[in-house]
Amino acid sequence: MHGFANGLYRRALISMTIRTFLTKVLFPTSIAVIVCYFLLREISIQQIPNTLGRAPVLALIVGFVLYSLLVWSKALRFRELLELDVPVRQLAPILALHTFWGNLLPMRSGDLSYIYLMKRREGVDETKSVASLMLASVIDLMLLLAFMVGTGWLLRFSLIGELSRTILFVAPLMMLCALAILLFTACTAPNACIAFASYCAKPLLHFEKRPITWLVDKCLNVIHELTHIRFDRRFSKIWGYSLLGLAIRFGFQCYLAREMGIDVSVVRLTFALAFTSIFNLLPVQSVGNFGTVEFPFAWVLMRFGTEKDLAIVAGFSLHLIILLYCIPLGIYGLIKKPRHHDTK
Repeated sequence: MHGFANGLYRRALISMTIRTFLTKVLFPTSIAVIVCYFLLREISIQQIPNTLGRAPVLALIVGFVLYSLLVWSKALRFRELLELDVPVRQLAPILALHTFWGNLLPMRSGDLSYIYLMKRREGVDETKSVASLMLASVIDLMLLLAFMVGTGWLLRFSLIGELSRTILFVAPLMMLCALAILLFTACTAPNACIAFASYCAKPLLHFEKRPITWLVDKCLNVIHELTHIRFDRRFSKIWGYSLLGLAIRFGFQCYLAREMGIDVSVVRLTFALAFTSIFNLLPVQSVGNFGTVEFPFAWVLMRFGTEKDLAIVAGFSLHLIILLYCIPLGIYGLIKKPRHHDTK
């Protein structure tokens, strides 16, 4: 009987592994291959190395320094989000590895590296790590929506007719207001948020199946963590570091695009970068983010009348440079071990 149960368990485990492989690896990889195929067939592939080759070595070095500062700003932000009393240099390797895996693994599964490393190296509870990622994503989404509305307003005469006012202004502003209300409520009425979440979860807790009750309990714990935020100095610093990171991210990409001779205005590039970043906050990434970065980026630039080949080449060129930057940062995060005496 015991052997039969073990056999069932092994078959269930194999079945789960196969499903995970299909949904997390094979499907995103297939999407990447298909999207990249249709994009690359529209251009001469030689255009990409030619464009990359136009960037001076000094510009690539400056871009890497700025990208490293982006990782540093992430470490500053997550130190505040997690309320850790440690030097930022102690968290920087974790965020460097998180950035590396986030750019490589599909469907935001790179976030698991952040949760694992925070637990292993800093002793941060998984619930608190998940809550910090969720809050960071909400703040990023609000800032990206604001960037998109602001740059969209400057480009409204170019975009109207290509993109409707609903896509340009109404939908982003409604989402921004909804997120602002949600964040305001969490800050000012935490007990009411927790009570409401518990009330909604009560029917699910009646199920006596452990996976369901475990998941519901974890969700409630995450909501409880999310309600710890307040309108104070820490709140301002989190938003300041978030804005700094976003400015560095958009700034160094616009700088590199200019150095590579990509003739697209900064405002249009910023709008395309904001739109692409919003798209990629969803768990839709392919392996290496190929296709899921270039497609929305090129699609938006073409709405401005940018030539198709220029838009696609710009997307692939910037993406390849970012992947190139991620490699040394990933190696740094892997070999840099925490020094516990730094926390004293």
